[in-house]
Amino acid sequence: MNLLLANPHGLWALLAIPAILAIHFLQERSRRIKVSTLFLLERVKPESTSGARFEKLRNSVPLWLQLLAAILIAWLLAEPRWLRQDSEQTVVVVLDSSVSMSAFKAETLVLLEKKLQVWTRTAAKTEWHLLDSDVRKPTLYTGMELDKLLDAFDQWEPQQGTHRPDQALLTARGLVKTHGIVIYVTDRKLELPADVAVLSAAKAFGNVGFAGMEAFSEEGKDQKSSRTKWRVLVHNASEESQKRDWWVDAPGLSPKPSTLELDPGQTLALNGELPPEIERATLMLTPDKFAWDDQLPLQKPQPKMVNIDIRLRDKLGETLKKMMSAMNHVVTENTPTPDIQLSEIGAPINTNAIQFVSNIGDNGAIDGAWTIAESHSLTRDLNWMGLLTPRPMELTLTDQDEPLLWKGEHIMALLRHDKNAEGVPIRRLLLAWDVMQSNASRHPAFLVLLQRFVEQVREDKLASWAGNFEISQQVKIAGSAPLKIHQEATSEPYEGRVLEKAGFFEVKEGDQLRLRGATHFADTREANFHDAEPLDTVEERRWEAALKQSEADPLTPLWILLILACLIGSWAWRSSKNTYPLSLTPYPSNS
Repeated sequence: MNLLLANPHGLWALLAIPAILAIHFLQERSRRIKVSTLFLLERVKPESTSGARFEKLRNSVPLWLQLLAAILIAWLLAEPRWLRQDSEQTVVVVLDSSVSMSAFKAETLVLLEKKLQVWTRTAAKTEWHLLDSDVRKPTLYTGMELDKLLDAFDQWEPQQGTHRPDQALLTARGLVKTHGIVIYVTDRKLELPADVAVLSAAKAFGNVGFAGMEAFSEEGKDQKSSRTKWRVLVHNASEESQKRDWWVDAPGLSPKPSTLELDPGQTLALNGELPPEIERATLMLTPDKFAWDDQLPLQKPQPKMVNIDIRLRDKLGETLKKMMSAMNHVVTENTPTPDIQLSEIGAPINTNAIQFVSNIGDNGAIDGAWTIAESHSLTRDLNWMGLLTPRPMELTLTDQDEPLLWKGEHIMALLRHDKNAEGVPIRRLLLAWDVMQSNASRHPAFLVLLQRFVEQVREDKLASWAGNFEISQQVKIAGSAPLKIHQEATSEPYEGRVLEKAGFFEVKEGDQLRLRGATHFADTREANFHDAEPLDTVEERRWEAALKQSEADPLTPLWILLILACLIGSWAWRSSKNTYPLSLTPYPSNS
């Protein structure tokens, strides 16, 4: 059976032992008695004639009885409890995967090992679990060995932004059966269920880092001659003024550090540009305790261009050309392989298209019925109330159609899914009213509808492009085969999100490059350590668990009786031998 001391502070009572020994080192001062003759006294040997002083320790029965009493009193005050041999517990550690935890990982490992080592003595058998607060991640460790749990923690890397751990804690609480505990390891105080303990080794400190960026290419005569302009924000998440050096690191560029001085809470904007021959660079700040925002990888943007073939003439064609030309990364020049074709409804097409009607009569009379929008990605959250149109032409719905807008009982717009002559899926946006007899060209919802359709075609276009993204950002990449994301010498299947760490990457479909990009950290909430503080509610839970898994010392009454016996025996022994040391001085003789 394992021993557990419910009150270790009771062992301070053992300090009575040196006090008892010190008392017994001291000899008693002799008692001087004048007598007239010596034959009336028994022969007495004086023990000391020089008063109380440290002498050789005298072995005596009271000494040992008093020492034994002190030891037994300390034992009782420590409240010993014995763990049951069949006691079992489950300890589940949930790690806060917020990236701010990376600033305290070493300190957290030391504290966690210390706390969990104590928990091994709370039950005869302990089952360990180590979970990430990101429920998408697999379990880090499950088993009976604490050393392997600590090794798993050492390999763990926090990579999430600010988030709630509710789902992970729900899973952890389900793992704890009759006895055990859920420990949430974090760096900030937050409200958690009452049965979850919190552990933190964090301390507040001032941090300076990059807080966001934007980049665009200034077009030259061709793509290779374009220059990349960038703008980044640097934030001082500190209550004190900070000074940092920053520079641009890129192949072929000599670093030229410049100094920044930031007031408490200040944000500064930095601007610059990269030469045409530089496609990738990294903005650097003087490193500090939190390294995630000290580097900002920068990729030269290269968007996917959408080629639009406008086959409408007269005023409608001119109006639509102006609208399409105002969109970013759109080419309205004639091309043999357009991505989108603008034409009249009924015209033959072999690609994605937006089709209109030119004139359906009614002399431009406005239909007073309400315009009603379906809940669709092309029309959602748009206000169509101010759209004035004539009565739309009749459109027949098929199984491949998705209605978008209604005018009373008539369909105004729909999205039709089809296939071209080569069997490639295409989509057609059919607008069943005369745009030139309405205010559609001046209505914001109509312009956004066309923009959203163009962006859907852009997303599905099989072409290489490049851009900058935040870490773990969801990015849709077109491809007909499984995609893989490559970083340096590693590659793994692409699952819809870019890298979870700042850096450069490529996404390929086989040997075909689909995306070149860079990821950067921009979560200013995680970069602010004002609220970081040490926390520990684990210890109080350990005693609660230990009391349930252990039994009080069954010999406690016996120890109490022994203490009383020792005290009484010591007193009785000294009383029976209580003769003071004498110094005999006879009266001087008269002779």
